Amino acid sequence: MINLLFILFWLQTDGKALPEIKSYAFNNKKIPSVKLAAALSEASGLAFTGEGRLLAHNDEQGIIYEIDPRTGGIRQRFFIGKPLIYRDDLEDIATKKDTIFMVNSSGAILRFLPGKDKEKVGFQTFKTPLSMRNDVEGLAYDPVTDCLLLACKGEAGIEFKNSVPAQQRAVYAFSLKTYKLALQPRFLIPIAKITAQIKETDFAPSAIARHPRTGNFLVLAARGNAIVELEAKGNLLAISALPKSVHAQPEGLAIAADGTLVICNEGAGKDKPGRLVVYAPQ
Repeated sequence: MINLLFILFWLQTDGKALPEIKSYAFNNKKIPSVKLAAALSEASGLAFTGEGRLLAHNDEQGIIYEIDPRTGGIRQRFFIGKPLIYRDDLEDIATKKDTIFMVNSSGAILRFLPGKDKEKVGFQTFKTPLSMRNDVEGLAYDPVTDCLLLACKGEAGIEFKNSVPAQQRAVYAFSLKTYKLALQPRFLIPIAKITAQIKETDFAPSAIARHPRTGNFLVLAARGNAIVELEAKGNLLAISALPKSVHAQPEGLAIAADGTLVICNEGAGKDKPGRLVVYAPQ
C-alpha cells in the first residue's frame, strides 16, 4: 500500500522533489562548532544587530547575551526588567535598527532598547491573539513590510476562528506600524511536502530569519532536523535535511549582512553544552 504521506508529497510537488538549499553547506558533517557558555546551555534565539553584533538568549530568563560567533564566548550581557529580571518561556529574538524584540511561546511580544553590560532595562509588552496552542517559536523582522514574522510549531489557526488546512505550519505577521497581528497567516508551510522529502515524521519550526541579500526566508526546525527556504510570498523553494551529528537540537538562527549564517544548538546538561555552528555563504 502506497504511503499516504508520499501521495500528499507527490500531489503537492507534481512528482518533483525540491532542490536542497545551495547557498550553504548544510550537508557538511565535518563543519566545526564551538561550545557555548553554561549560561546558554538552553540557547533558544539568535539575532544580528545592525552593527553586526550577535545576540543570544536562553528560554527561561530575560537575559540578552552578546556572543563572539568565532569562540562562543560571552562578550557582555544585559537584563530585561526593573527591578526584577523578567522570566518567561522566551523563544526568539529579532532586531530593527536599535530596537530589540522578543517573543514568548504564547505570542506576546516584548520591545526594548539594548543595555550596557550588566544593566537592567525596561520593556513594553504587546499581546497577540496567538496562544500556547499555536506555540510560537520563531521571530524575524521583515524590513520590506515593516513586520515581525512569528513562526508557530503548534496549531496553525487562531482560536479556530479562521480556516487553515491541516498539516500546515503557520507564520503570522505583526505590523510595527499598527502593532497588531494579521489574523490570516503570512505563510503556510506544507508539512507533508517537507517530511516526505527529508524522511521525517514532522517539521515544527524553531526559528525563522530573512536573508538580507535575497529577501527569502529560512525556517529552521528542531523537530525534523531540517531547514527550508521560502520566497517572500511564501512559496517553498528548497529543503535541506540537517545532519543530526552536527545539529542535535537546532533552536536558533541568524543571518549577518554579509550572508554568514549561524545556528545554535540547545545543549543537554553539563555533558552536552549548547553549541554554535557558523556557515559561510557559498
